Amino acid sequence: MPKYSQETIINNDQTYDFLFDPRGVDFVEQYATKTFSKKIKLVKVRAYNHVWKQGDKLYKIAAKEYGNFRLWWVIALVNKISCDVDLKYGQVILIPLDSAEIASGI
Repeated sequence: MPKYSQETIINNDQTYDFLFDPRGVDFVEQYATKTFSKKIKLVKVRAYNHVWKQGDKLYKIAAKEYGNFRLWWVIALVNKISCDVDLKYGQVILIPLDSAEIASGI
């Protein structure tokens, strides 16, 4: 996924008191997740088919195709999945040829 934003969210909701109190924690500092713009749906993607097989991992394919394992989310996004767990052996997925095409559409 895209990097987290720098927007800080302080979580001091009473819902979590049962977890915070025994540990002496007053609050948890979190960062908001960056979201995609609506124009991401309009991005034209050049891709090739890949048959998912045993041993495949999105991060391994990203490392091989883009030279950066952190771009696994590009493949997931194009295939409308959240992670490897959503895939079954023999399933055909799309591997975008250029990760920058996707990233520029965000």
